[in-house]
Amino acid sequence: MNFMTLTVTGRQLGDVLDLTDRRVRQLVEEGVFRRDGRNQYPLRDSVLAYLSAAAKDDDDELRTEKIALIRAQRRRIELENAAKEGTAGEIAYQDAVIAVVCSWWHLHIRPLATWLQDDLRARNVADSNVIAGTVQGWLISLRHEGEELLLAAADKARRSGIIITTDNDLAALLSRSSTGEDEAAAESAPSRRSKKGKSK
Repeated sequence: MNFMTLTVTGRQLGDVLDLTDRRVRQLVEEGVFRRDGRNQYPLRDSVLAYLSAAAKDDDDELRTEKIALIRAQRRRIELENAAKEGTAGEIAYQDAVIAVVCSWWHLHIRPLATWLQDDLRARNVADSNVIAGTVQGWLISLRHEGEELLLAAADKARRSGIIITTDNDLAALLSRSSTGEDEAAAESAPSRRSKKGKSK
């Protein structure tokens, strides 16, 4: 978002500058604000023009407080607009990245079942194939459960107006809903599920 070229409605401009709609219209008539198109105002130019006009009447302390308020309100509008700009394509891309990460993780740990089978066979453990197959099923299930957890966290972030831009953002969301190590250890083994998450 480019603040230099951002335009807002008269109501939004009033919110930023703490002005009523009537006062905004008065300032337009007085030549303080310039209107572009139908009820659209260049935010940067309007803020600068208002500060310039207000500087004639305000002392330094009051002006500093108003500037701080305007900056905070401007930042709020920028964040609201950034949240609204999330397109369906960006959401689909985010979900695709999650699927790729989960697939990479699964491929990275997939050999564990084979290593376990080889180790059990070398120790002459009965049913080594069955045991290794069960572990392989757990790994597949955990891969899908992990993807579901990540997708749910991303959806929760979008519904809360949070933009996930870094790994830390996603990790923070996951930590709120994930179980701790002790709780995880106490959980029963995951069910063996197919690719779509249904029991076999």
